[in-house]
Amino acid sequence: MPDRERIYNILGWGAFAFACSVFFLPIINPDIFWHLSAGRYTLAHFGPPRTDFLSWPMAGREWVDFEWLPQVLYYLLYKAGGFRALLFFKAGLLVLTLLAFRSLIVLYGRRALAWLVLPFFAAGIITNSDLRPENFTLLFFVLTLYALEKSRLGAIPAGNKFKAAFFAFFVLWTNIHAGYLYGLALIGLYAAGEFFEEELPYVYGKAPFARPVKSLEYLRFFFLGLAASLVNPYGWKIYSVMANHQKYMDTLQEYIQEWTTFDLTNAYQWPYILALLFVMGAFAFFVLRRKRPVYTHFACLLYFLWASANHARHIPFFIIVGLAFTLSLPWGEFPVSKLKRALLLAGAALWLFLNFWFYNNFIWTQYTGKATQFKWGSDGLAAFLKNSGPVLSGLRLFNPWGWGGWLGWELGPDYKVFIDGRYLFHDRIVETVEARSGSRGWQNLINKYKLDLMLITLDEPKIPVKQKLLNGKTTMFWRPAYLMYLPHKDWAVIYWDYSVAAVVRRSAVPAAWLAEREYRYLRPADSLNLVAPLLAGELPLSTVKKEMRRYVRFHKAGGVNSVNGDVMNFVAGLEKICAAKGAKCAK
Repeated sequence: MPDRERIYNILGWGAFAFACSVFFLPIINPDIFWHLSAGRYTLAHFGPPRTDFLSWPMAGREWVDFEWLPQVLYYLLYKAGGFRALLFFKAGLLVLTLLAFRSLIVLYGRRALAWLVLPFFAAGIITNSDLRPENFTLLFFVLTLYALEKSRLGAIPAGNKFKAAFFAFFVLWTNIHAGYLYGLALIGLYAAGEFFEEELPYVYGKAPFARPVKSLEYLRFFFLGLAASLVNPYGWKIYSVMANHQKYMDTLQEYIQEWTTFDLTNAYQWPYILALLFVMGAFAFFVLRRKRPVYTHFACLLYFLWASANHARHIPFFIIVGLAFTLSLPWGEFPVSKLKRALLLAGAALWLFLNFWFYNNFIWTQYTGKATQFKWGSDGLAAFLKNSGPVLSGLRLFNPWGWGGWLGWELGPDYKVFIDGRYLFHDRIVETVEARSGSRGWQNLINKYKLDLMLITLDEPKIPVKQKLLNGKTTMFWRPAYLMYLPHKDWAVIYWDYSVAAVVRRSAVPAAWLAEREYRYLRPADSLNLVAPLLAGELPLSTVKKEMRRYVRFHKAGGVNSVNGDVMNFVAGLEKICAAKGAKCAK
């Protein structure tokens, strides 16, 4: 192996290893929990779910679980090694995707550029590199593109064995994720582009219309893949899921980040902006130099440019086709002088610096040493609800949207959730999110669904309320918003920690049970308002200490969101205040 080729090979594999660091970021996707629930159900019932079993508003509603196969795999991996096993599995799929893209680089004879391209490619697909079934789609999409490019540069494989393998490939893809549609779109675009290439002499009036050959073969494979998509537990009904997404696309774009249009302020989409400028600039350059483009590439670029500009989750597909097709351009036809060579080396050095800067600021900083980084869920809440199951599990529960998957996984089948991340709830997203806009929104939601148990996150703004104390003084208190739409006369706080509170309707539970668990004074986001009533002699210190002991008794200590130690320290601080000279606290 010549020295230069050996150097490029070392640099290429070094860049490959460097790029792989993108794929081991912690898992943050809250949907993984309902995926695990579905996987558990599929194994227990020897088949994927047909109806909703996780929620109470949709109980019994038809559920086309088009991602059933990876859910089984996720569940088995989780049982074997927890979230660490899932993290390494996710990373493994993405490493294979990177390896498949490297094969495209080699196919174009651009092995010497791998060290410049691979780190940028990995950064470009970071928006789809959390643990999701889409991980499979990225790999299968690159494999499909590789096969199409190999056939474009050579011949389409013939024979029934290849067709059978192709059919099986799309059957597998369909049962993993609806992203098989991207693969079908790619094949359809190749058919259209190849047809235009074949009929170009006719278009220019230089030859009669010719019978399509290669384009017709691509079209046959398109319909073969389409037929393969019907080989799934739900048949044609999987297309109803796509129809549902289209129906609620405006809602998805407004409330779900991955469905929004690209955002210049989102650092993780900056590689897409650079790719957009470079790829389209490169193609414009060659068109202006009268280098005839590959029309198949041009069609694919325009389609995935449109798709990625409309929905951020399509960005990786533009990155894949854009970088691949740019590498395939005939760059070697242009002579390189010494000055141009120096400029190219300087540009390569700047490019490497930008990649290192991006990784150092936005990728490596996200490593925590843990396999997950969830902001949804609470071990203490799960323990409390499990222990309180005989009383609370049958109530109409409300949970925040992002918490539904975790609740269904931790507490099912005893507890049924209100909403989670499945497409079944697309028509509930707006009312659930906008209920937080004020007390009236909450009240409308509570009345509509006759809710009895509210799980609320403690991130709402506080409301100023004037209150007159027994000593005659009027004080301004900043009270948490939930006290406005869950008034004390009707609702009682029975659990809280740093992230969430559980509030139950008084009439929905036995009075004796509630008397043992209610927090009338030590309430979340309201505890500081105890100081003034305590000093005015309106609130006995013994009552607060009694609630502290109750809190410690019913709350699991040591969890991430545990407040046990802080509650005890807070009450100790109140004791010191009351012990101070001149204090008028009631004992």
